[in-house]
Amino acid sequence: MRNYSSIRLEVTSQCNLKCEYCHNSEYSNRKDDMTTEEILQLIRNIKQRYPINKILLTGGEPLVNKDICRIIEQISKLGIKADLVSNGTLLTADLVRKLEASGLKRIRLSIDELGEVSGLRSTANPNEIWNVAKMIRNVSNIEVCIHTVCSPTNVTQLFDVYLKTLDVGAKRWRVFDLGYQGGITENKNKFSFDTYYDNLIESTKKILEHYLKNGLQDTLDIEINNIFRTMMLRMQYEEGKVDVQKALELRMLSSPCDYVADHQLSIRSNGVATLCQYFHNAIFDFRKNSFDVEKTILSQNSVIENELTMQDLDYCSNCKYCLVCNSGCRSRAKFLTGDIKDADPGACYLLPRIHKELIVLLPEQTQKVYNSFINVDGLNPKYTKKDLIKFLKSKGY
Repeated sequence: MRNYSSIRLEVTSQCNLKCEYCHNSEYSNRKDDMTTEEILQLIRNIKQRYPINKILLTGGEPLVNKDICRIIEQISKLGIKADLVSNGTLLTADLVRKLEASGLKRIRLSIDELGEVSGLRSTANPNEIWNVAKMIRNVSNIEVCIHTVCSPTNVTQLFDVYLKTLDVGAKRWRVFDLGYQGGITENKNKFSFDTYYDNLIESTKKILEHYLKNGLQDTLDIEINNIFRTMMLRMQYEEGKVDVQKALELRMLSSPCDYVADHQLSIRSNGVATLCQYFHNAIFDFRKNSFDVEKTILSQNSVIENELTMQDLDYCSNCKYCLVCNSGCRSRAKFLTGDIKDADPGACYLLPRIHKELIVLLPEQTQKVYNSFINVDGLNPKYTKKDLIKFLKSKGY
C-alpha cells in the first residue's frame, strides 16, 4: 500500500485555451467536475489518511474555478503547501495578491517560447505571460516557476527561453518532453521528430555550458526531463560507497516509474485518481465512494502501471543504464512499442548521448557519482535513433 505525500489535484477540467499538444485533452471541458464542496471534503479526508505535505492545483486552467482562493485557504489551514500551475492568461495583480493572502506559495507558469504569438498554446501571447511572471514577483512573495513543454517547434529556442527565465527572476525551470498522446494526435502533421532529439541535446549542452560557467545553480533550479537536474551538481563522490549490485537488487523491487512511486497521486476533476497524466486507468474513484478515503482504498482497482516492478522489464533491468535511466517512460514505451514492459525507445537513444556529451560537462564529483551507478557489465540500450524514428513514423508522426 503506497503512502502518498503529494497530490496533483485538478480543480476543474475547464480551460480558456486549447493547446495543440494538451496531454490532458481527454479530461478537458467535462460535465462531471467535482463541486467546490466535494473538492474540500476530499482534501480534508485525504489529509486524515495520508501524510500530504503538498498539493499541486491544476486543471484545465485552475483559475477558471471561481473558488480557487477558498480552496487554497482550506489547504493552507490544514498545514499543506499549496502550489498552482497556470497558463497565466487570467492572472492580474489583484488576483495574485488574493492568492498569496489565501496561502499560495508557488505559481508555475506554462511558457514555451518567446514572441507575440504562440505556436502551440492557441491564443496565448508568450511575451505577455513573461510580463506576468515579472508582475508576480513585483506584487508578492509567491515563488515563480516556469514550465516549458519542449517540442520540435521550440527546441532550438530552448536556450533563449532559459535566458528569459533568468531575466524574469524565476526560481525554478522545468522542461518537459513532448508527449505523443493527447491533443497532439490531432495535429501530427505539425510535428517532425527527425532531428528533434539531436536538437534537444545541443540546446541542453548550450544551456549547461552557460549555467555552469556563470555559477547559477543557486539562482535558478533546473530540471530538464530525464536529462539534467540541478541537484546533480550537489552530488559528492565517496570511494566504494556505491555497491552497484546491491543497488540493482533493491531497484528490481521498486516501480520503474517515478510517478508511481509513493509520493504522488493524480486526482482528476471528476474525483477519479490515476497514477500518471498519460495512463488514464483509474486506481481510485473517490466520488463513487462518497469521498470516503478508507472505503475507496479498500476498493482499489488493479492497474498494471501500479503493479509493475523493474524486474518485470526484462531488457531494462539488465541495461547498463538501469540505475540512471529508471527505464524511461512506461507510457511512452507502451505507446511506441505496444508493450508496457518493453524498453522506451526515446530513453534508449538519449541515455548514451547524455552520458557521452552532457555528463562530461558537469563537475568531476558529479561525473564520478553518475558513472558509479552505471553497470559496466550490463546490456547496451535496446533501441537506436533509427528505431525511435521508425516507431514514431508508424504512429503517424
